[in-house]
Amino acid sequence: MRPPPSVAGARSLYTLRAQSIWRFLMTQPASYWLICIYLFFEYVRPQSIYAAIDLLPWAMLSIVLCGGAFLMEGRSWRFTTPADWTLACFSLVVLLTSATAYFPATSFAALPLYVSWAVIYVLISGVVITEQRFLVFILSFLLYNLKMSLHATRSWASIGFAFRDWGVLGAPGWFHNSGEFGIEMTIFFPISLCFVMALRRYWGRGKVALLALLPATSVIGMLASSSRGAVLGGGAVLFWFLMKSRHRVRTLIATAAIVVAAVALLPQEQKERLTSMGSDPTSVSRLTYWKDGIAITNQHPLLGIGYANWADYYRRYVNPRGQLPHNIFVQAGSELGYTGLLVFGLLIGCTFVINSRTRKLARQLPESAFLFGMANGLDGALVGYLVSGFFVTVLYYPFFWINLAMTVALHRATKHELRQLAVT
Repeated sequence: MRPPPSVAGARSLYTLRAQSIWRFLMTQPASYWLICIYLFFEYVRPQSIYAAIDLLPWAMLSIVLCGGAFLMEGRSWRFTTPADWTLACFSLVVLLTSATAYFPATSFAALPLYVSWAVIYVLISGVVITEQRFLVFILSFLLYNLKMSLHATRSWASIGFAFRDWGVLGAPGWFHNSGEFGIEMTIFFPISLCFVMALRRYWGRGKVALLALLPATSVIGMLASSSRGAVLGGGAVLFWFLMKSRHRVRTLIATAAIVVAAVALLPQEQKERLTSMGSDPTSVSRLTYWKDGIAITNQHPLLGIGYANWADYYRRYVNPRGQLPHNIFVQAGSELGYTGLLVFGLLIGCTFVINSRTRKLARQLPESAFLFGMANGLDGALVGYLVSGFFVTVLYYPFFWINLAMTVALHRATKHELRQLAVT
């Protein structure tokens, strides 16, 4: 019995041959090309590196053109997953808190940022809806992250893996800070590891060794970032893998090997920073922000002080020299109230629920390793984000929203493959 065309097409891409990928891309509509172009400009940021091409807002332009192409192609987007409805509720909360904010002008000035994530969610989850499309999309995501992790590895190696307060930096923009770069590496690690584990049997030894650089350099990137949050996030991902694994002994050995290598690479100064967590000046200041943030949430429990209002409110009413809350949950609670915090928690839950459903659907396919593995990888990425995000103000960075969009896209791609299988 021949596999359906979609399955056969996906198999041809599993080998990651450039010719097969290019042949596939040449059959895709403009909306798919543009969403992939958006990812390139968002994660590589060549416009920030080369001033000669920094003429237009390339990432935003790609999204606008993608939305136009999506409509012109006669496509539609429907509420089909719990995440769709929950994101609509979260968006409503953001709008309501902006209208009732202490500083409405600040909220509305920052509103385009949140709206852009909602639009990007719709486009990724509405365009990347087949296994082949998802495979090429996630491959590009991994390669863009590899560019950052390789740069970090080279940079750290050039100083003999010594300690630097400022760590290493990622691409300009969202990741041009060691803390944010470290978080991206905690997301990159589980997705890349699951990608390699799912498809390695389609590759030769040389390609396996080459693509093993994806997870290997992501771990080095976490360590090179000098971010304690990133190291803790990476540790949480390893523990999550261990708890999820059906082969506990094998996974425990691999986990132990990674931990030993990480400990060996970590500079003594970084080890001392880890052991001093909770008592050093940075930790004490963050604990103060968290306590103040909880108090602010309790004082404004329904809708908070207003979307994007923390800085203005905190410096006027609490501490004129205060900084950001350094915690995604404190940020959500203080600005959006317990209402927003609850809906954000539901979005987190939706990710795990949808990935679980994806795995159940994937088991019904003749070739399920890739789809099944990516659902695991996206779960692991969320674990890494939640733990490392506990120490940084990154609620409206791409980390969570892109991961959520890819989760829904993967689910829709899996359902598409099942429908294709049913008609053959």
